Amino acid sequence: MEQATPPQPTRSKQGGFPRPHWRKMTWVLIVWAILILVWAIAGGAGNDCASETTRLNEEACEAGTGIGVALILLIGFFGFAFFSLIWIMTRPRGRTCPVCGETVKKGKTRCPECGHDFAAANPRGPQAEEGTA
Repeated sequence: MEQATPPQPTRSKQGGFPRPHWRKMTWVLIVWAILILVWAIAGGAGNDCASETTRLNEEACEAGTGIGVALILLIGFFGFAFFSLIWIMTRPRGRTCPVCGETVKKGKTRCPECGHDFAAANPRGPQAEEGTA
């Protein structure tokens, strides 16, 4: 009698750690947020205000740095809002049938093409709850 092997997590094509299966726009949002944070931190840390000759020049340099970082964060906020709207508008309208690959609208329990029953395939569905009660 053979022992069943437990399912292995999906690995990336290079054989490294498993990668989450997120939509492309999710990755765009993550990369955008990281880019803005790195840009703001580099902008704030990259000033050389200590080398200014007078106190007034040093304070003006620090104020300019603060304004620059604020503008970077403002650009980041508007970009994040823009990409978030795209993320919301491009969400899937249904689910893919595992048998025939057709897109089935949300709320439907049977595939209109092949007749696959999603409720029977889902052990956490209403039928499974009735059987345990």
